[in-house]
Amino acid sequence: MLTMVLLVAAAIGWTLYFGLVLWKANIYWKVRGVNHFKPWPFVGNLARAFLFNRHISFFYDEIYKAFPKDRMVGMYEFLTPTLILRDPALVENVLVKEFSTYPDHGPLFFEPNSISYESVFTISGSRWRGLRNKLLTSFSTGKMKVIFPEMVQCCQRLVDSDPRKLHKDLLHDFAVKSFMSSMFGTKILPEGEEELIAKTKEVFQGKPERIVQQIMLTFFPKLADFLNLKFMPKSLDIYFRDLLNTLIEQRELSNSKREDYAQVLCDLKKMGKMNVYNRENNRVDETFEVTNDMVLAQAFMFFFAGLDSTVLLMLHTAFELSLAKDCQEKARQEVRSVLKKYGGYSWEAVREMKYLDQCIQETLRIHPSLQFIIRMSDRDTEIGGVKIKKDTRIIIPLHSIQMDPTHFPNPDLFDPERFNEPLSSKFIHLPFSEGPRVCLGKRFAIMETATIMAHILDNFELHPSPETKLPFKYEPNAIFHTPISNDEISVILKRIM
Repeated sequence: MLTMVLLVAAAIGWTLYFGLVLWKANIYWKVRGVNHFKPWPFVGNLARAFLFNRHISFFYDEIYKAFPKDRMVGMYEFLTPTLILRDPALVENVLVKEFSTYPDHGPLFFEPNSISYESVFTISGSRWRGLRNKLLTSFSTGKMKVIFPEMVQCCQRLVDSDPRKLHKDLLHDFAVKSFMSSMFGTKILPEGEEELIAKTKEVFQGKPERIVQQIMLTFFPKLADFLNLKFMPKSLDIYFRDLLNTLIEQRELSNSKREDYAQVLCDLKKMGKMNVYNRENNRVDETFEVTNDMVLAQAFMFFFAGLDSTVLLMLHTAFELSLAKDCQEKARQEVRSVLKKYGGYSWEAVREMKYLDQCIQETLRIHPSLQFIIRMSDRDTEIGGVKIKKDTRIIIPLHSIQMDPTHFPNPDLFDPERFNEPLSSKFIHLPFSEGPRVCLGKRFAIMETATIMAHILDNFELHPSPETKLPFKYEPNAIFHTPISNDEISVILKRIM
């Protein structure tokens, strides 16, 4: 009898405790006077996410638009209080002015021991600073010039293949080949190339079960670890480890000093240990070991973060220009004028194609591949006059801000001329983020997109495919804003004779 009474008492106690935790979690924004949607128990504002019919950015956008006069809006991702920023001044504070308070992305969907776990995207503190500074050297002007000829060769091969249609698969194949030849200085044999292309597509494939895994890894990491959930299948992890290990070992054995991303990784591996210096007194702040897993993580994350996002940028740019005939012709005339001036393609020539760059920037405004940025407060702090606790998630909804008519009148209109003059704030256009964690591969992505688009415009007229229907349908379970099918967004190419 006593045992039964104790069990009942314990059950009641745990129920009351859990109820109290749930209640406190669900009044987080109410007690702070921040407007928000009323949360459901446990799932917060994400109940509809489990219908798997809309990308999670839709929910951020819905909340963003619901409170147009507010500088920020609250929401609940399960029991996690999340703050959605609307005011560019607050965005600037989080990304730049108060970066030390919001230095990290917070928990992400990469499990420990995965190939991506120790990348600069996931780590923090002095290790992040040391690794990032080293990797940043890969994207200097000098090194971009070194790899540029290989990129031009890849572009020319695509043009010479006389494609009749641009779609995601074609551009994905091009981007993989371009990445391998320019950033790793290698060409995969045809049979290996086919497998690599297939494996990279598998990494980005959207499935409902993968979204569940990502939610669990992000919000319930201990439970995810107990259930042995992984961001991607073990077979993919093994494949990329073997591939990248082989590429790095081949570079080490070749004694090549080609200044590219692969060489930076090899140099990083040789270091064995890295010293991180204090910026104020230039003394060693910390020394950490550079492991092989750490090197592989940097190699893989460039694939993961840069490949699909750049493909989507190329695809959306081509489609927008297929609709905007005047913009297409203006960009084509600029390309031809600059190529005539320089006698062909060069780093300097592509950099001088200002209108083409404006077309790319306008595409990034309307179609950012990554729809939002995440930051996490690492201490109790105050933002916009509201006190928030440590580990509060901050969402910067890129698409919502960039399509806000307050910042960009008639936002649905593709108008590259918007970028003729400086914007009212650079924090209303953030396709690559901003501040110390700005995207490492920003320069590479823009250069690659501009170079392939210049080749296409010089050789083809772009027309919208009749198979493409508006509005676009996007994969609800993918990380990036990717089309739900290969022909969802496609462009007819007619060679200019």
